[in-house]
Amino acid sequence: MTTPFMVIVPKDITDANFVSSTIPETDYAVWNAGTAYTLGQRVIMTTGIHKVYEALASSTGVNPSTDTTGKWVLVGPTNRWSMFDTSGGTVSAIAGNTIEFVFTADRLSSMGFLDVAASTIRIRATASATTYYDTTFTLPDRAVILNWYDYFNAEAFRTSELIVTDIPPIAGSTYTVTITNTGGNCSIGSFISGNFTEIGNTQYGASAGIIDYSVKNVDAFGTSTITKRAFSKRIDVKVHVGNAVIDAVRAKLNSLRATVCLWAGSSGNYELLTVYGFYKDYSIDIAYPTYSVLSLQIEGLI
Repeated sequence: MTTPFMVIVPKDITDANFVSSTIPETDYAVWNAGTAYTLGQRVIMTTGIHKVYEALASSTGVNPSTDTTGKWVLVGPTNRWSMFDTSGGTVSAIAGNTIEFVFTADRLSSMGFLDVAASTIRIRATASATTYYDTTFTLPDRAVILNWYDYFNAEAFRTSELIVTDIPPIAGSTYTVTITNTGGNCSIGSFISGNFTEIGNTQYGASAGIIDYSVKNVDAFGTSTITKRAFSKRIDVKVHVGNAVIDAVRAKLNSLRATVCLWAGSSGNYELLTVYGFYKDYSIDIAYPTYSVLSLQIEGLI
């Protein structure tokens, strides 16, 4: 396995470049300064914020987004904006088989779709009233098939991610994304758009796993109870990097410290080597005259 190792630094999607979405932003009523709220009520803040808040005490006129009195607690992003959130563990979902959203950006070459429930994803890019990119991707089913019995009886799991890196980077473009899940409800955990940087080539010996935050509790009688919680992905990879660009790669990694990015160790081959998160550590071994060995530890968001 000597496949390209790449990183995509996400471009922000804000009110300034967000155009529309078929997901309504109606999770709860919009906060109103004149309304008396009581314990447990939830509201949303929309323009510029797009968050859900829950009341911890009765209040009137206390803005949830600027509250310092403990009257409100942040729950998370609204359903429409969950796919753009970088804190992890959020999902945009709709009671229907299609999600479509539109946004604008300059010189965009890549998109990533993670934890998506879909059968097809269509991407259209338009500039100066001309559609220059229109491609539909089909997400295949997968199953553990080791013999003929498995072939007919194994449970199938649809691929839950897609990374696209062939979009022409044209300034002043409008992008329309249509996610369709034939026969079921549609959802997406994370949407990432930006430009990819190829670091080097991923080598055999890469490892992948998860960090599970579930908890086992044992009572006085020895009975165990498992509390299922979220988990995050992690990967350890070795990447061969040409010595001619090793200083540039080091500078790139240093600039991405504590930055949430989409890391793809083997796009299109091994889904388990794709992580949306941050690198915890890296080291560079200048091992050979023409290339060095980059070791990366990357931990995903929940």
